[in-house]
Amino acid sequence: MNCPVMDNFVILFMVFKNFRINIIIRLLLMLAALVLLAFWLVHHHYLRSGYLSIAIIILVTELFYYTDRHNRDMSYFFSALLSDDYMVSIKDYQKGKSFTGLYKTMNEVRNRFTALTREKETRILYLGSLIEQSRVGILALDSGDRIQLVNHAFSEITGISSAIAGSSLGEISPDFMKVISEVQPGRHLVKNWKTGETVRPLSLQVSGFRLEDRYFTLITVQNIKAELDEKELESWQKLIRVLTHEIMNTITPVVSLSSSLNDLLTENNGDIRNPALSEKLKNGLNAIVDRSSGLMKFTEAYQHLARLPAPEVRQVYSSDLLKKIDTLFCPHLQQEKINFQIIFDGKPEVFNCDPDLIEQVLINLLKNAVDAVQGAVNPSVVLGISEHAVYQLKITLKDNGEGIPPENMDKIFIPFFSTKKKGSGIGLSISRQIVLMHRGMLEVRSEPGKGAEFEILL
Repeated sequence: MNCPVMDNFVILFMVFKNFRINIIIRLLLMLAALVLLAFWLVHHHYLRSGYLSIAIIILVTELFYYTDRHNRDMSYFFSALLSDDYMVSIKDYQKGKSFTGLYKTMNEVRNRFTALTREKETRILYLGSLIEQSRVGILALDSGDRIQLVNHAFSEITGISSAIAGSSLGEISPDFMKVISEVQPGRHLVKNWKTGETVRPLSLQVSGFRLEDRYFTLITVQNIKAELDEKELESWQKLIRVLTHEIMNTITPVVSLSSSLNDLLTENNGDIRNPALSEKLKNGLNAIVDRSSGLMKFTEAYQHLARLPAPEVRQVYSSDLLKKIDTLFCPHLQQEKINFQIIFDGKPEVFNCDPDLIEQVLINLLKNAVDAVQGAVNPSVVLGISEHAVYQLKITLKDNGEGIPPENMDKIFIPFFSTKKKGSGIGLSISRQIVLMHRGMLEVRSEPGKGAEFEILL
């Protein structure tokens, strides 16, 4: 509580701002008052002495109040710093050189703390952005298996969407906790992990570190399906190049020779006396020509699979891509009485790809979807584009056909594997190769009788 008398003294002494001068004036006043008090007591002026004693007490109290005010200012200043409040500052009231230097130093300390705090916050935001933008799942656990740090890629890769800081991983996902326990610190493990209906090969690495007196475990998770698909595709391409080279070298002279013999037989058909033998020779040569030509076309399809052009990446508007696909397929789907729906909320507005190659992928998938819904009740195909936390975007194509049998799920991307009577078996292989060339992923989910859903991540 403020004392009015003391406030009057403060106003009186504010004329003198120097701390030492203020102390000297107060001490001189107190000394003069004590001398006057002694004089009045000697001359028996007790009433005046009483009033003067009260004045001396007020002077002493004001002196303590004045000196303690600087202590309170300093205490408030340092308490604010400890509370991370860097807006506080001590003004220079011209109380002397020593106080000017002290206040200047204190304000410089405040400025240094402010700069360090901003630098720390900037660094935390920078590291947080790097972790969130990473396509590698990152998870940090304390000694009690409590989550201290997790990025969105971890939830996306593992499908553990409830993994948040402060929660227990053992309670959220005991199965994943069991997988982590199988990994030796400093080493990595490749494990198949099921997310919904999709099985993904994951590469896990575990390392431990100590921060001050606390021990933490850092787990990194990476979906290596794209890398495995790329290696598999590279092996297929090498095999295809060898096969096409050998087949073409062998079959070309066979086709040429059989055609020449067929022409020769036709020109000299009258020289063969036995008509049945002539007809038999002619049919046999025609069969050789037909099968040889078919084998050459088959080999050329191999060559097409192994010689896709490199993507010419440029900026593409999502709405333009969907409009083009709608223009190409909508009339045919309407004719087939298939309900075709496009889902797009406007995001992402643009992305980078080779539009011609990606269009070819969507055309291949749409053709397969049209074939899949033949005979289905209320056949429908849904095409959608949406944002993705790790990739540029996600393209989904879903049908309500019979679905893909479980035994064929691992075979549908193998070149020339097809369940259709007239299918070439290269559409999905080419589609996956195009997506991989864009550093993306092509995945499929399906349940028998519930249709199939293809997902493209670019």
